[in-house]
Amino acid sequence: MNELVAARAERARLNEREQKLLEELGKVRVALQVQRNRIDDLFKQQKFPPPINRLPSTALCDIIYRVICDAPPEADSHRRTKRQLASVSRRWRYTILNFANLWTTIVLSPSWPASLVMAHVDRSGECPLDIIISNWSSISHLPSLRDHFGLVLTCGYRWRSLVIRENDDEFATHIVKSFIWNMRFPALKRAEISGAVISDFPPFLTSKYASALERLVLLGENRTDQVPAGTSLKVVHFHLADDVSGSRLLSSLLPFWQLKELVLRGSGYKWPKPKTIHFPALASLTLSLFDPTPALVAMVVPNLNYLGCSRPTSLGWAHVFGSRPNVFASVRHLCLDDPTNTSSSLPTGVSSARVVCMAFPSVRHVELPANDIPAFFDNEAPATRWSDLEGLTFKGLTVGTIPYALVRWLEKRRPRQHAPLHVTFSDFRVLESAPDALWLTSLYKSIRGCCALELRDVPLTTTVKALPSSQKGVMDSSGNCGPVRVFIDEEFEG
Repeated sequence: MNELVAARAERARLNEREQKLLEELGKVRVALQVQRNRIDDLFKQQKFPPPINRLPSTALCDIIYRVICDAPPEADSHRRTKRQLASVSRRWRYTILNFANLWTTIVLSPSWPASLVMAHVDRSGECPLDIIISNWSSISHLPSLRDHFGLVLTCGYRWRSLVIRENDDEFATHIVKSFIWNMRFPALKRAEISGAVISDFPPFLTSKYASALERLVLLGENRTDQVPAGTSLKVVHFHLADDVSGSRLLSSLLPFWQLKELVLRGSGYKWPKPKTIHFPALASLTLSLFDPTPALVAMVVPNLNYLGCSRPTSLGWAHVFGSRPNVFASVRHLCLDDPTNTSSSLPTGVSSARVVCMAFPSVRHVELPANDIPAFFDNEAPATRWSDLEGLTFKGLTVGTIPYALVRWLEKRRPRQHAPLHVTFSDFRVLESAPDALWLTSLYKSIRGCCALELRDVPLTTTVKALPSSQKGVMDSSGNCGPVRVFIDEEFEG
């Protein structure tokens, strides 16, 4: 009996303790919620800087550098955009003014005052410089250019690249021959000169004066037919006049065993004999010549990865590639261009298309004129030979038309368990007025599920219907929008 009483007394004591603990727990929970609310209020009252202001200065500098350098040349971003970004905040201004990499591009043009050129020279420290000389249209501006040029002449040892473009031809020639003809540029890696009339190879581009030169671009009225040996050239772009010997030019490039990219434009004459010019390291070759066949036949390029070629006037691709079977097995990217690509130009025949597909059996990316779609993809469809194909690009499609031959070929290709192609249309041809968006919808529906479709800079006309508050009727307004880029990517249905 005494044990029962003791047990009941212990239970009562524990129940009382439980109640006190529950009351204390409740008070603790209330106090905890009060502190949580207080912390939230204090957190909201604090003003944290936006994420971009929390970036390290080096990261912010890199972002600003990309914004400035990715702008087109006509934007004059190194003068205008830099000034606009510097006005955003004190930190941005400090970053722009104190990071030398943002001051390494110097444009010598009429729009740049001498004070701005001098500021770039000073703020760039000892960093390599990129010099651009452009937009000089009159020889009367020569004194102004001479003043600008004098500011950067003392740091010629820092020049990393030199670009001379968009000048009057006489002015460009004077710049080359009078200002920099015999200068030394020990750090120069890239040089691009267009518009200057040059008959002899400029001394400042030889190994004696520019030993680090890797990229050379000579365009315009260039009559130089050879490149002196000795430099470490890896990229060469040349525009050949009618009286320039292609044989002398290609032969002079033989010592450059590191040559990776070669671009020849213009016409030229007197090309080397077949298979006499060996470029073992050449990976990219572009021939935009009046007739590329002699130059192509002369070269042996076992490691070629990219080939760009223009079709000779009134001749087909069979004339260019027909006599060279199994020579281009290494090419993965093929770009065929028609300089006269108009609605009335002569399209490629099926026989020529068959020759192209046989000559390049391993291509993965192909660029063609839109006029050649029937020859490659209709009826016999020689393009079916390209079993490793990953992407197609067509230039010059007439806006408002549907390439039904390509659509049918893609539909037949789909059930064969091929990976979906990336199909791109660019450089659209507009005959009269640009059609409305219904054409774009029709093109998408016809090709839907067969590929990933991309349209670059497609012109459209749109009609907007609005209901003004002061009128009960509907008012129509139509107009042209600027070129837009459309990319439609969906899962491959198959």
